[in-house]
Amino acid sequence: MNMGMSMILLGFLGIMGINSKDMLTTMWVSPTKLMKQLSLMLSIMTLYMVLYWWYMYETNTNNYQLVSNMHNMLLGLDSMSLYLMVLTAMMMPMSLLSNWNSMKNNMATFNMLMLLLAMLLLMNYLCMDLLSFYMFFEATLMPLFVLMGMFGANNKEKAAYYMLMFTFTSSLFMLLSMMVTTYMMNNTSYLMYTQLMLSLDLQMLLWMGMMLGMLVKTPLFPFHVWLPVVHSESPLAGSMMLAGMMLKLTVYLMMRWLLPFLAEASIMFNPTMYVMCMLTMIYTSLMTLVQMDLKVMMAYSSMSHMAVCMMGVFANNLLGIEGSYMLSLSHGFMSPGLFMAVGGMLYDRYHTRMLMYYQGLLSFMPVFALYLLMLSFANIGTPLSGNFIGEFLSLTGAFQRSPMFTTLCTFSILLSACYQMKLTSRLTGGIKSPYIKVTKDLNNRESMLMLSTMLPCLLIGIYPMFMLKGLYTNISNVIYVL
Repeated sequence: MNMGMSMILLGFLGIMGINSKDMLTTMWVSPTKLMKQLSLMLSIMTLYMVLYWWYMYETNTNNYQLVSNMHNMLLGLDSMSLYLMVLTAMMMPMSLLSNWNSMKNNMATFNMLMLLLAMLLLMNYLCMDLLSFYMFFEATLMPLFVLMGMFGANNKEKAAYYMLMFTFTSSLFMLLSMMVTTYMMNNTSYLMYTQLMLSLDLQMLLWMGMMLGMLVKTPLFPFHVWLPVVHSESPLAGSMMLAGMMLKLTVYLMMRWLLPFLAEASIMFNPTMYVMCMLTMIYTSLMTLVQMDLKVMMAYSSMSHMAVCMMGVFANNLLGIEGSYMLSLSHGFMSPGLFMAVGGMLYDRYHTRMLMYYQGLLSFMPVFALYLLMLSFANIGTPLSGNFIGEFLSLTGAFQRSPMFTTLCTFSILLSACYQMKLTSRLTGGIKSPYIKVTKDLNNRESMLMLSTMLPCLLIGIYPMFMLKGLYTNISNVIYVL
């Protein structure tokens, strides 16, 4: 009977001139397309809302603006949180568009997880108290864990549990420090930190508890072993959000909480942090030189740049902290762009991330080669890029604090040029590799994504004052005057 009804339905469609195969294909495919379009529209609406907040923000004041109370949770903006929110809002549509055609199954779940992750990251910068920050700080692990466990590569379970084990365990020490702080202050607001002076011994204990969580999240040597595994196995959008946004949460928390409240302990542990940053820069740069996996190379490169950010933060001067913030923003654009280039556009065409299989892409993918060359120069820190402004200011501020360590750390710039030029020359130079076939160059969607990462970095490098004039008043409040 069911077969008879099916035949009658197909015959009716034929009489009406409708191809039954096209009809069935439309019925099954359109919900997936609709979900992708709705997710993209929601992310663009969020971007417009954040840009409107930026338009309404007054850069001449150093107080929180647009303050509101939502379920007894204070929300507000200042310049330190505003620009990171703009970066997060820009990454939302870019991460969805990067996986527009490569994600075939469970597209609705994937888009929901990406939107949830981005919204939680935005709430981290909006909240004005320590308890809310920790709640959203840890809540970002849930969608990222599910995202890697469902849509990762072959060893996705290992990568997901690596990330959960390292980050959640280290955050427990940070939670203990926050609980002690809340008990002493009887308040969780950021605005109350400068009202209480602690003894040096207590500051050192709280500082060590906080830094155990931050060193793993950043990460610095020797707490870095989870990040290359996670990047190599996570989907492209997960790598973009992890490298572009989640690593910046620790820099933001240091400026917001650690430096104003535990200033004397931060100055005392300054040599220890500089040694760890120096080891991280040199070790990760050398490891990048010998890597063959393209995504792992980008992961180690991100760690080296975050070490420069940490040096700028602990310089305890205006140049270092402003440079650290600028480098965080610029790296938030450059790193997702490189991940899209090597882990998305090349992987979608050739389904391999091994460097040895690629050669001579310039001969048949000139637009991709041009974008990759521009991203590589920006990643090195070439002038007129945002990375140059951030690294120059960070290392200048760190040099004022510790000339010897900073001089040693500048060798990482040479090493970064070595591994980035090795990558670029291998991919674009020479004759076409016999292991790959000729494919089409970038389409309009991919070119738009590349331009969306390069143009903001170029704007920061050419005219950084449009951000520095808004950061000056807020960053001046976190510097501890000896």
